[in-house]
Amino acid sequence: MTLLVIVFSLGAAALSWHLLTTRRSLPVPSLGTCARCGKARELLDEELDDLHLDAEQRRHEQSGAVDYHVWWCGACEEGVVVRNTAFQQTWSPCTACGARASYGVHTVVHATERKGGELRVEVTCPGCGHVERHRRYTPRVPPPG
Repeated sequence: MTLLVIVFSLGAAALSWHLLTTRRSLPVPSLGTCARCGKARELLDEELDDLHLDAEQRRHEQSGAVDYHVWWCGACEEGVVVRNTAFQQTWSPCTACGARASYGVHTVVHATERKGGELRVEVTCPGCGHVERHRRYTPRVPPPG
């Protein structure tokens, strides 16, 4: 009976290993290809993409906090709105007057595998002249592999 359990366990382990190592990834729909008709989508320019954003998305874009891209399928007349993850905000509201203040981030200590990093953040308001400085800390770099 024990031999049967061992053989069954080894067989199940081998099958699991095979399924895990040869697993095919599912196809991910491309933003450049329409999921409905399969034809190519085009990335709209900034003026045209505003027509396809809702009021809140337009407000966020106009404030400069977020950038959205719209991929448009002319055949289906359907668009996909995507938040631009490469966009980096370079301003912050001033805590003193609420105006648009610029901020800069400078690395003080780079993160390593053994220790997290440290950043110095400086927010400067051109309207009222208020300057705010603080530090942020980053996580450790994950080990390779």
